[in-house]
Amino acid sequence: MDRPYVVTSLNQLLAIASPGREDIVDAVGVIGPCTVPDLARFLGRSRQALYYHVRALRDCGLLLETHQAGEGKKLTARYDLPGRPLSVRYDLSTERARRAVIALGRARLRGAARGFVRACSPGIATLDGPRRNLWVARWKGWLSDRELEEANRHLSRLIDLLQHHAGPAKGGRRAHEITFAIAPIVARLPSVEPVAKRRKRTVRRGSR
Repeated sequence: MDRPYVVTSLNQLLAIASPGREDIVDAVGVIGPCTVPDLARFLGRSRQALYYHVRALRDCGLLLETHQAGEGKKLTARYDLPGRPLSVRYDLSTERARRAVIALGRARLRGAARGFVRACSPGIATLDGPRRNLWVARWKGWLSDRELEEANRHLSRLIDLLQHHAGPAKGGRRAHEITFAIAPIVARLPSVEPVAKRRKRTVRRGSR
Protein backbone atom coordinates (compact mmCIF):
# COMPACT_ATOMS: atom_id res chain seq x y z
CA MET A 1 0.00 0.00 0.00
CA ASP A 2 1.29 3.47 -0.86
CA ARG A 3 2.17 5.83 1.94
CA PRO A 4 0.67 9.33 1.87
CA TYR A 5 3.06 12.06 0.74
CA VAL A 6 2.64 15.65 1.92
CA VAL A 7 4.29 18.50 0.04
CA THR A 8 5.81 20.84 2.64
CA SER A 9 8.92 22.10 0.82
CA LEU A 10 8.60 25.60 -0.64
CA ASN A 11 10.60 24.51 -3.70
CA GLN A 12 8.16 21.67 -4.33
CA LEU A 13 5.19 23.97 -3.81
CA LEU A 14 6.60 26.46 -6.32
CA ALA A 15 7.23 23.61 -8.79
CA ILE A 16 3.72 22.21 -8.55
CA ALA A 17 2.21 25.70 -8.83
CA SER A 18 3.92 26.23 -12.19
CA PRO A 19 1.34 26.14 -15.04
CA GLY A 20 0.68 22.62 -16.31
CA ARG A 21 2.83 20.77 -13.81
CA GLU A 22 0.11 19.74 -11.40
CA ASP A 23 -1.72 18.25 -14.40
CA ILE A 24 1.29 15.95 -14.82
CA VAL A 25 1.32 15.01 -11.13
CA ASP A 26 -2.43 14.36 -11.22
CA ALA A 27 -2.10 12.22 -14.35
CA VAL A 28 0.55 10.00 -12.74
CA GLY A 29 -1.72 9.71 -9.71
CA VAL A 30 -4.56 8.43 -11.91
CA ILE A 31 -2.80 6.12 -14.38
CA GLY A 32 0.04 4.95 -12.14
CA PRO A 33 3.70 4.45 -13.08
CA CYS A 34 4.04 5.59 -16.67
CA THR A 35 6.32 6.90 -19.40
CA VAL A 36 6.28 10.36 -20.93
CA PRO A 37 4.46 9.02 -24.04
CA ASP A 38 1.81 7.57 -21.68
CA LEU A 39 1.42 10.99 -20.09
CA ALA A 40 1.22 12.66 -23.49
CA ARG A 41 -1.65 10.39 -24.55
CA PHE A 42 -3.54 10.88 -21.28
CA LEU A 43 -3.13 14.66 -21.25
CA GLY A 44 -3.50 15.21 -24.98
CA ARG A 45 -0.16 17.04 -25.16
CA SER A 46 2.99 16.44 -27.17
CA ARG A 47 5.86 14.51 -25.61
CA GLN A 48 8.26 17.33 -26.41
CA ALA A 49 6.14 19.74 -24.37
CA LEU A 50 6.30 17.46 -21.32
CA TYR A 51 9.95 16.44 -20.99
CA TYR A 52 11.14 19.72 -19.44
CA HIS A 53 8.35 19.77 -16.84
CA VAL A 54 8.76 16.07 -16.02
CA ARG A 55 12.48 16.60 -15.37
CA ALA A 56 11.74 19.62 -13.16
CA LEU A 57 9.25 17.58 -11.12
CA ARG A 58 11.74 14.72 -10.88
CA ASP A 59 14.56 17.00 -9.76
CA CYS A 60 12.51 18.40 -6.86
CA GLY A 61 11.29 14.97 -5.75
CA LEU A 62 7.67 15.16 -6.88
CA LEU A 63 8.22 12.39 -9.44
CA LEU A 64 10.36 9.30 -8.93
CA GLU A 65 12.20 7.97 -11.99
CA THR A 66 13.00 4.32 -12.60
CA HIS A 67 14.30 2.55 -15.70
CA GLN A 68 13.28 -0.75 -17.20
CA ALA A 69 13.99 -2.52 -20.44
CA GLY A 70 11.73 -1.43 -23.24
CA GLU A 71 11.68 -2.65 -26.81
CA GLY A 72 14.99 -4.30 -27.63
CA LYS A 73 17.65 -3.41 -25.07
CA LYS A 74 16.84 0.25 -24.69
CA LEU A 75 15.98 1.37 -21.16
CA THR A 76 12.74 3.29 -20.76
CA ALA A 77 12.19 5.87 -18.03
CA ARG A 78 9.03 5.47 -15.97
CA TYR A 79 7.68 7.93 -13.45
CA ASP A 80 5.63 7.56 -10.29
CA LEU A 81 4.62 9.66 -7.31
CA PRO A 82 6.64 9.57 -4.09
CA GLY A 83 3.47 8.49 -2.26
CA ARG A 84 -0.32 8.28 -2.48
CA PRO A 85 -2.35 10.27 -1.82
CA LEU A 86 -0.16 13.27 -2.57
CA SER A 87 -1.38 16.42 -0.86
CA VAL A 88 -0.09 19.92 -0.15
CA ARG A 89 0.26 21.50 3.28
CA TYR A 90 -0.27 25.24 3.07
CA ASP A 91 2.17 27.59 4.76
CA LEU A 92 1.39 31.30 5.09
CA SER A 93 4.17 32.13 7.55
CA THR A 94 6.30 34.09 5.07
CA GLU A 95 5.46 36.34 2.14
CA ARG A 96 7.22 33.98 -0.32
CA ALA A 97 5.29 30.99 0.99
CA ARG A 98 2.04 32.96 0.84
CA ARG A 99 2.70 33.90 -2.80
CA ALA A 100 3.37 30.24 -3.60
CA VAL A 101 0.05 29.15 -2.05
CA ILE A 102 -1.78 31.87 -4.00
CA ALA A 103 -0.05 30.76 -7.23
CA LEU A 104 -1.10 27.16 -6.56
CA GLY A 105 -4.70 28.20 -5.94
CA ARG A 106 -4.82 30.21 -9.15
CA ALA A 107 -3.26 27.38 -11.16
CA ARG A 108 -5.80 24.89 -9.79
CA LEU A 109 -8.74 27.13 -10.57
CA ARG A 110 -7.44 27.79 -14.10
CA GLY A 111 -7.03 24.04 -14.60
CA ALA A 112 -10.58 23.45 -13.39
CA ALA A 113 -11.87 26.02 -15.91
CA ARG A 114 -10.02 24.27 -18.76
CA GLY A 115 -11.41 20.89 -17.74
CA PHE A 116 -14.94 22.26 -17.47
CA VAL A 117 -14.76 23.80 -20.95
CA ARG A 118 -13.42 20.57 -22.50
CA ALA A 119 -16.20 18.55 -20.88
CA CYS A 120 -18.99 20.85 -22.14
CA SER A 121 -20.00 18.42 -24.86
CA PRO A 122 -23.36 16.64 -25.30
CA GLY A 123 -21.60 13.31 -25.79
CA ILE A 124 -19.60 13.63 -22.57
CA ALA A 125 -21.56 15.66 -20.05
CA THR A 126 -24.46 14.41 -17.94
CA LEU A 127 -26.32 17.46 -16.70
CA ASP A 128 -28.86 16.11 -14.23
CA GLY A 129 -29.86 13.07 -12.24
CA PRO A 130 -27.85 11.00 -9.73
CA ARG A 131 -24.96 10.53 -12.20
CA ARG A 132 -24.53 14.16 -13.10
CA ASN A 133 -20.85 14.74 -13.95
CA LEU A 134 -20.71 18.39 -15.02
CA TRP A 135 -21.37 21.03 -12.42
CA VAL A 136 -20.01 24.44 -11.48
CA ALA A 137 -21.53 26.41 -8.65
CA ARG A 138 -20.69 29.18 -6.20
CA TRP A 139 -22.41 29.80 -2.89
CA LYS A 140 -21.91 32.18 0.00
CA GLY A 141 -23.44 31.76 3.43
CA TRP A 142 -22.92 31.44 7.15
CA LEU A 143 -21.18 28.52 8.89
CA SER A 144 -20.71 27.90 12.58
CA ASP A 145 -17.54 26.12 13.73
CA ARG A 146 -19.50 22.86 13.96
CA GLU A 147 -20.95 23.33 10.47
CA LEU A 148 -17.48 24.10 9.09
CA GLU A 149 -16.23 20.83 10.62
CA GLU A 150 -19.13 19.02 8.93
CA ALA A 151 -18.32 20.65 5.58
CA ASN A 152 -14.70 19.53 5.88
CA ARG A 153 -15.81 15.97 6.63
CA HIS A 154 -17.91 15.93 3.46
CA LEU A 155 -15.03 17.32 1.39
CA SER A 156 -12.64 14.75 2.87
CA ARG A 157 -15.08 11.98 2.02
CA LEU A 158 -15.32 13.30 -1.53
CA ILE A 159 -11.52 13.15 -1.83
CA ASP A 160 -11.52 9.61 -0.43
CA LEU A 161 -13.89 8.51 -3.20
CA LEU A 162 -11.29 9.57 -5.78
CA GLN A 163 -8.42 7.77 -4.07
CA HIS A 164 -8.83 4.44 -5.82
CA HIS A 165 -5.74 2.52 -6.80
CA ALA A 166 -4.09 4.03 -9.85
CA GLY A 167 -4.26 2.21 -13.15
CA PRO A 168 -6.46 1.61 -16.17
CA ALA A 169 -10.22 1.95 -15.94
CA LYS A 170 -11.89 -1.13 -14.48
CA GLY A 171 -15.43 -1.96 -13.48
CA GLY A 172 -16.93 0.98 -15.31
CA ARG A 173 -14.66 3.55 -13.67
CA ARG A 174 -13.99 6.74 -15.61
CA ALA A 175 -11.53 9.48 -14.78
CA HIS A 176 -13.07 12.57 -13.16
CA GLU A 177 -11.67 15.74 -11.69
CA ILE A 178 -13.07 17.73 -8.80
CA THR A 179 -11.88 21.20 -7.79
CA PHE A 180 -13.22 23.12 -4.84
CA ALA A 181 -12.29 26.24 -2.93
CA ILE A 182 -13.39 27.22 0.54
CA ALA A 183 -12.44 30.49 2.19
CA PRO A 184 -13.78 32.88 4.81
CA ILE A 185 -15.24 36.02 3.31
CA VAL A 186 -13.03 39.02 4.02
CA ALA A 187 -14.69 42.42 3.79
CA ARG A 188 -13.10 44.76 1.28
CA LEU A 189 -12.05 47.86 3.13
CA PRO A 190 -12.15 51.20 1.26
CA SER A 191 -8.72 52.26 0.15
CA VAL A 192 -7.29 55.03 2.33
CA GLU A 193 -4.88 57.47 0.78
CA PRO A 194 -1.67 57.79 2.82
CA VAL A 195 -1.57 60.93 4.99
CA ALA A 196 1.78 62.01 3.52
CA LYS A 197 0.38 61.91 -0.01
CA ARG A 198 -2.70 63.93 1.02
CA ARG A 199 -0.48 66.56 2.63
CA LYS A 200 1.69 66.76 -0.48
CA ARG A 201 -1.35 67.35 -2.68
CA THR A 202 -2.64 70.04 -0.27
CA VAL A 203 0.69 71.86 -0.35
CA ARG A 204 0.70 71.78 -4.14
CA ARG A 205 -2.80 73.23 -4.31
CA GLY A 206 -1.84 75.98 -1.84
CA SER A 207 1.24 76.97 -3.82
CA ARG A 208 -0.71 77.80 -6.95
